[in-house]
Amino acid sequence: MTGSRRSASSVQRQEAARLRREAANRRRDEVLARSRERREASQARQSANVDRVRRSAEVSLVDLVDRLLDGGVVIHGDITLAVADVDLLYVGLRALVSSVETLERDLGISVSAHSPSLDSTAL
Repeated sequence: MTGSRRSASSVQRQEAARLRREAANRRRDEVLARSRERREASQARQSANVDRVRRSAEVSLVDLVDRLLDGGVVIHGDITLAVADVDLLYVGLRALVSSVETLERDLGISVSAHSPSLDSTAL
């Protein structure tokens, strides 16, 4: 009797382990699919931007700044100060440069002040 109980318990543990592996594999596949979709969307946006730039041979500084603020730009950088291969100071920089309208429209982040006294029609 104890031998059959142990084997049933062992079968249950093996089945539970198999279900956990399958769930982990499904999650991994979902993450990979989302990553692939984001990469493809990014490549499509980049291709569209390259085509737009090629169509307009001359781009003024105002147009360039307008395009950057409309789409948003992420600046990422790292600085490490080292002496004799010993890192003494590390500075990481991540900055998002975008217009307020783009942040509110695309990201859903409300950053502008809403008050009757600040409303342009109240002035």
